[in-house]
Amino acid sequence: MAKLVSVKTLDMVNGEITKVAYDGAAYERVEDEARKGDLLMMKNDVRLDTTPGAFYYVMSLGNGKAKILDDVDLPHTWSREYYDLFRKVAASTNPSVEERVAKAEGEIESLKSDVAALKGEAEYKRITKSEARAGDYVKFIETDDEGITIGKLYEIEAIDCDGDPVFTDDIDQENYAQSDDTYEVYRKVSAAEPKPERLKVGEYAKVVQEYHHQNGEIIILRDRGSERSDTFPFRSERLDGTTGDIFGHRHLVRATDEEVAEAKRAVELAKFKEGAKVRLKSGGEKYPLNGFENGKIYEVVHINFNHRLGRRIAIEGGDSREVYGFATPDQLEILSEEEATELKKWAEIGREIGEYKKGDVVRYDYGDNEICEVVDDTEDGRVGVQTKDYGICREKPTNLRLITPVEARFDR
Repeated sequence: MAKLVSVKTLDMVNGEITKVAYDGAAYERVEDEARKGDLLMMKNDVRLDTTPGAFYYVMSLGNGKAKILDDVDLPHTWSREYYDLFRKVAASTNPSVEERVAKAEGEIESLKSDVAALKGEAEYKRITKSEARAGDYVKFIETDDEGITIGKLYEIEAIDCDGDPVFTDDIDQENYAQSDDTYEVYRKVSAAEPKPERLKVGEYAKVVQEYHHQNGEIIILRDRGSERSDTFPFRSERLDGTTGDIFGHRHLVRATDEEVAEAKRAVELAKFKEGAKVRLKSGGEKYPLNGFENGKIYEVVHINFNHRLGRRIAIEGGDSREVYGFATPDQLEILSEEEATELKKWAEIGREIGEYKKGDVVRYDYGDNEICEVVDDTEDGRVGVQTKDYGICREKPTNLRLITPVEARFDR
């Protein structure tokens, strides 16, 4: 629960709280700006999913505002005028029993991995931050966060959209390992874990060859056929279908499912260009595509938008209070050059493709290519045209080609 329920009042002056205790530590009221790890007490005139007079833990700062989790466990930022601030009192030379116990528990946690390794139960190997995923562990080397014990391993619960590991800290609050923190990432490995199988043709791999133009790229391994050698047994197929360089085992590692999925997503996004016309195939009229209809044509305005639901393509042109809609690549169809040209021609006269009006001059796109006049607007998917030999016929718009719009006829 975001609201802290175990805060005890230690001191008051003229009816105002000046000192509290929480999680075995004392916090004093300060007039300073908020810092990560402070406690804030909401003022009585504040609502918005918070409780007036209740205490909340400051997770981080954003644009000078204190970020907390509100009563519905959603992040919320607050300016200084909406709360009173309390800061942890520096440890005394004669610490309390609670403080000594908390310190000892932190030291025990920091030694757990070493003890486990000595017993042969498990060990932890350090990995790069970019490899971090749920189930790995983060260990802080330096931090000012009072809710984190330096040297302790915290299990990563998720990776947020900014790439920061999410974990639960010492005071049972959701916390983040941010770019300005000094930390390392570890993965638990069984002491008896077998060596991984060698890579084979058809599998996904990641190139780990520094200074190579494909370094870090996810590839599909293909056989080199008659050109195969023990040193370079594979040729690489890039995820966009093109052929890459040749590689040997020492410059490849097995790609994780997450890495493959992310690389495929990047390839799909790269197919789109800002300003391109696209047709929405699915997801219309649902968040985050409210006001956008399936089958309609829209324009791409941003290729790799960092939406709260993940990376999306931003499109515009919908009938909504929201300026943009946000779609995944599989929800969109890129119009061909011919379709885009046709769309532009119709747009220049203020119409959708196939939108005919009474008085238009059209030509049949099949048979004798007779030129006719539209006598009824497009309605129910059909257009009424006056033919020479068959009277008024109701035709599909796709069977006709616009010769002259009614607005441009000089005989009217």
